[in-house]
Amino acid sequence: MADGKGDAAAVAGAGAEAPAVAGAGDGAETESIVRGHRPVSPAPGASGLRPCLWQLETELREQEVSEVSSLNYCRSFCQTLLQYASNKNASEHIVYLLEVYRLAIQSFASARPYLTTECEDVLLVLGRLVLSCFELLLSVSESELPCEVWLPFRQSLQESHDALLEFGNNNLQILVHVTKEGVWKNPVLLKILSQQPVETEEVNKLIAQEGPSFLQMRIKHLLRSNCIPQATALSKLCAESKEISNVSSFQQAYITCLCSMLPNEDAIKEIAKVDCKEVLDIICNLESEGQDNTAFVLCTTYLTQQLQTASVYCSWPKGQT
Repeated sequence: MADGKGDAAAVAGAGAEAPAVAGAGDGAETESIVRGHRPVSPAPGASGLRPCLWQLETELREQEVSEVSSLNYCRSFCQTLLQYASNKNASEHIVYLLEVYRLAIQSFASARPYLTTECEDVLLVLGRLVLSCFELLLSVSESELPCEVWLPFRQSLQESHDALLEFGNNNLQILVHVTKEGVWKNPVLLKILSQQPVETEEVNKLIAQEGPSFLQMRIKHLLRSNCIPQATALSKLCAESKEISNVSSFQQAYITCLCSMLPNEDAIKEIAKVDCKEVLDIICNLESEGQDNTAFVLCTTYLTQQLQTASVYCSWPKGQT
């Protein structure tokens, strides 16, 4: 029997400005804006995935539980999933992708007793699987999905979650929670996205519930959907939070949002408050990510502001060239 115990590892992960949301009471409007519209259309069948995954599990069961068998399973599992998830036009079929993820999560949970966490790929694959499914759910409108699709998906998640909990893996908790509550229907999240006042305790509870990786994905989704005010509000709160040990990615997201608002005077003032060394790090990160235009805008804006206030200083240690 696999060792199975141990905490699952968390795996991480501009354009026209979207209209600001009026208030927390406009929950439906907020959800519609931030979700981004991905039409639910008839999907090609994912029926071929089930026997493929079952064959992998059958082969795994016939072997002694070991790092090698676990590694081979994880690699074959990822290759199979990639084949179906990258199916031609699959990205246009929400129903199809939901079924792919449902079957994949269900299969991995079923195979879990025959896997060992001595192989680091086990928790890595599970973490990435959950993150990818969460990313898809950010674009899904439950109201547009047929009940015969959404309800079995939720039920399957719960069953898989219960099975994985027996091995100390709590990864699916976030998916179970958001599919029950609604991916964009958390009251505190709606208040943040609507730029309404929120209590620190409320923000801390949301951060503890979702964790940095999933909040990062929300912010990236908002940016891709051109929901700049909403992404700004969420990234700012996360960047200022004492509940997150490493806020650099949130600070970069916040600065990126501010750059998209220029030449807004308030945005310029906020950028000017950032430490010079931190700005340099963000510029380097943006360039490495291919966001050359944003990096140029940030560099120009920051340097101009510093020159105007005569507060430029050397950010490199003495002797470094």
